[in-house]
Parts: sequence; C-alpha cells; structure tokens
Amino acid sequence: MRNAEVIRQWKILKTIEAGRWTSAPALAREHGVTERTIRRDLEALQEAGFPLYDDRRDGKKVWRLIEGYQQRLSQSFTLSELAALFFSRNMLSFLGGAPFAQDLESAFAKISEALPRRSLPYLERIQELFSARPDPWKDYSRKQDVIAGLIDGILHQRQIRIAYYSFHSKRTKDYTVDPYRLVYYRGGLYLYARAHDYGEIRTFAVERVQEMEILDEGFEIPADFNPSEYARSAFGIAGGEAQTVELLFRPSMASYIRERVWHESQHLDEEDDGSVRLTMEVALGFELKAWVKGFLPDVQVVRPAALREEIGRELAEAQSGFAPPGRAG
Repeated sequence: MRNAEVIRQWKILKTIEAGRWTSAPALAREHGVTERTIRRDLEALQEAGFPLYDDRRDGKKVWRLIEGYQQRLSQSFTLSELAALFFSRNMLSFLGGAPFAQDLESAFAKISEALPRRSLPYLERIQELFSARPDPWKDYSRKQDVIAGLIDGILHQRQIRIAYYSFHSKRTKDYTVDPYRLVYYRGGLYLYARAHDYGEIRTFAVERVQEMEILDEGFEIPADFNPSEYARSAFGIAGGEAQTVELLFRPSMASYIRERVWHESQHLDEEDDGSVRLTMEVALGFELKAWVKGFLPDVQVVRPAALREEIGRELAEAQSGFAPPGRAG
C-alpha cells in the first residue's frame, strides 16, 4: 500500500515544527517519494492554513514555520479552556491506536505544563467528581496503516479496495468502495462507504479490514448525503431500511424505559395496567435484537412478526446448544 498522503503530510509538519532546517530533497529521501510529491505536500499544508514558509540556508531552500506562532497559540486559550481540555483526556482514550496517538499524548502533556502546577491536584479532584464507565473498546494498534489509508481516501475522495471479514458470512470478501466518513461509536471506529457491488451505503467495522488499497479513481460524495440522516434509522451504528418496531414492556420495567430516549423516533404509550408501549422506526439488526433480549422476560415484541420469530428461534437454539450434559435440550 502506498504511503497515505495525509499521514505523510502530518509527519512532514512535525519534522518542520521540530525546528530543523528541512529541505524538500531531504524530506523526499525520508519518505521515499519524489521531490515533486513533497512540494505538493507542502502546498497542501499551506493551503490548509499552516504557517509554512521557505528560506535560504547555505544556498539551499529550506522550510520552516513562522516564528512565534506557538506562543500565539498558547496565549489564545484561557485558563478555564485549558482546564476543560485537561478534563477531556479520558474521552479521547479510544484513539490510542490511531496514527496521531503520540501527538495527543504530547498535547495533553503540554496542557498540563501550561496549567499552574499547584492547580493540578485541585483539577484532578474535580475530575474525580465525574466518573464514567467506558464502553468496551477496540485495539487499533495494528490498524494504523488501515486508518491512515481510510483517512487519505476520504480526504482526497479516492476509491479504495478492501478485503473485509464478514461475521455474517464468516469469510473475507473484496469490496470496492467510495469512503465517505469515519465514525466513532461505543469504543469502535466504523466506515460509512458506498459499496459498488451493492450500489448502496454500508457500514464497515475498521478492525475487520484485513487489507486495503487506494485506487486512482476518484468519486463524488452525493450532495444529499448526510451522516446523521444515514444513521437516523440505525439502532446503534448500522443503518438500513427502517421498519415499525413495537415493544410492550411490563409494569416492572416501565419506569426504566420511561427514563431514557432509546431512539429519536420513539413514541411511548401508557397502558391501563402500568405497562408501557414503545414504538420506533428503526432498521432490524443485531444491535436491536441484542437490546430486546436484554429485557426478557419483561418485554413482548408486538411487531414486526419477523423480529419476534427470529428472537424466539435464536433463544431456542441457545437453550438447545447449551443444555447441561446428560439432559435433553
């Protein structure tokens, strides 16, 4: 797989930021690309707003960052804003396997250094007042090249070919896709992409991408594509065709159901016996089934019948498959 442009540009920026007098030929040798490619990278960084400029040293053109920009950056934050960033560190823990994980660690270390040292114990005590139970997370330490390539394909709107393992079919299949967005959800990264074989947008779990290749062909994201709209029918991360799902919860579980908004399309109806009827417009899928099963035996699937029958069949299979030795399932 060729170097991902966006990650290479990020590394070039870090090299220049370190204060070295860096030339295009030196950068080309370091990254194994042509000087023309490096010049395009530098132009892309300038167009993105980074304060790069060229200078002369020993008769050679070198690249630097405008002096003083770092001081202006730190001065642009108030003390309370730095404290807020300090609190956000745990929220970004899921990026530990991403290509910019070390930069995040460095950034938070500098935030700590910028805050008054005597304030850190105080801020840590405040942070302890807010506790969060993290969702199970996925380890992306071995997927950095995949993530870098996906970012590159999305940023430059290039088609990609992926070898993807499907839990449904239990096999690895090749897909050519137009990558639209990377989405974080409950400890994992997912790709929204248009799969050419199906002519529709599908959701791919990043950790199941075994191999990938960025292609020369470009693509255009449809003007009407909106990630929020695509995921509107999802009960979780995977979208699809929405169906009316009607669930009846016993009175013992009704208060718990009333306390939360389970889906933006939901509608609650109170029954005379104290039970509650929850109606949603969502796509049927693994996440919905797992959620419904978690409320058994205090929930009844009123509709669709296909969902009720599928859950019943899976429960029967589970009971049969895990029967204790010596007893009939």
